[in-house]
Amino acid sequence: MRKKNMRTTILLGMLLFQFVCSGQTLQEYLKEAAANNPELQAMKYQIQGEEEKIKEVGSLPETSVGAGYFMSEPETRTGAQKAKLSVQQKIPWFGTNASKRKTQQTKSEMTKSKYEVLKRKIFLQIEQKYYQVYGLKATLKVLEQREKILDTYKELGLVAVENNKASTVDILRINIAKNGILNSKEVIKGAILSAESAFNQLLHRDGFDPLHIVDNLFIPEEEPTMMLDDITYHPELITYDYYQEVLENQLITNKREAMPDIGVGVDYIVVEERPDMNFSDNGKDIVMPMVTFSFPLFSKKYSSRSKQIDLEKEAVAQKREATQNVLEKIMDTAINDRITARINYTTYQKNIDEALLAEEIIRKTYETGTIDFEEVLEIQELILEFEKKKIEAIQAYYSHSAILNYLRQ
Repeated sequence: MRKKNMRTTILLGMLLFQFVCSGQTLQEYLKEAAANNPELQAMKYQIQGEEEKIKEVGSLPETSVGAGYFMSEPETRTGAQKAKLSVQQKIPWFGTNASKRKTQQTKSEMTKSKYEVLKRKIFLQIEQKYYQVYGLKATLKVLEQREKILDTYKELGLVAVENNKASTVDILRINIAKNGILNSKEVIKGAILSAESAFNQLLHRDGFDPLHIVDNLFIPEEEPTMMLDDITYHPELITYDYYQEVLENQLITNKREAMPDIGVGVDYIVVEERPDMNFSDNGKDIVMPMVTFSFPLFSKKYSSRSKQIDLEKEAVAQKREATQNVLEKIMDTAINDRITARINYTTYQKNIDEALLAEEIIRKTYETGTIDFEEVLEIQELILEFEKKKIEAIQAYYSHSAILNYLRQ
């Protein structure tokens, strides 16, 4: 078991090395995208706004201050009332503000989780486009190599024609094969320009900025073990967990808001002295502390709101389960497709080795006799096809690895 774990660690290290190598540039591109992407920047500001709102929801309601002047002065025993000042402060039921703050804090965490999901999706697009560009450039390189080999065979063919070991038809066949390669090269070059432009757009920079793409990707012989069996803590699912927590806190807040509101205040009444009387309380101002309570006796809004929140919690739970099922299906598909890509890569590499061996045997026959250019061209076509398929397997392997990277916890 220990040896198996060590082997798995080594294989994972090899794969991580590939990512870092694809990496010295790819990781820089991802960092650049994170810094420049307007959607991510907008969400960063949204997070800051959510955090600032925590202060708002934790504050007491506004203090009411009033002032009045008696146009018709009411007479009292101690004198005429001239003016009235009042101050009143409403205080929510105990714990209401605390639950509101907790709700807002959870909303802030939920937005951060959404930010992580968005960033991963953008990174996935960039990684897959990166490997698409790699595949196109690797294919172009193979075409150029095959073109040079055909040029070599054409030179051999011209010599063979002079020595009556080949016919002009063989030269024409080589030219036709080369024309096909030249056509494929032009098509691939156009595809590279389009893919590079799309890649630069993902980075939010000029579509013609130069790109640095690695050309030495390989696939490990054995499939590394990825710890992706449990995606319970994937950001997409964590977002739903935060949403549930928000709803739970809203339910608590709603129950506390259904309790009586408390108000405290004081009225200050200015009293004018009575000129015709002399006693100790003459002209004494009035100070009247007050406490108020408001009861939602005939309102059904709080019970209705609680019912709405309960229903929304059920809906969120179902959405979370559906999302988890989708993610697990994507994970299973990506793992299987990556294994298939690795198997295909191994098969195509074996076929290339055998085709090259067959080519070598055919070339050696030229030293002792005539060369069969028809066989040569068939072998060249096979090698080219196997090389293309091998590149497709590499691209598929790393594209599916990018999906698994998106699904990591």
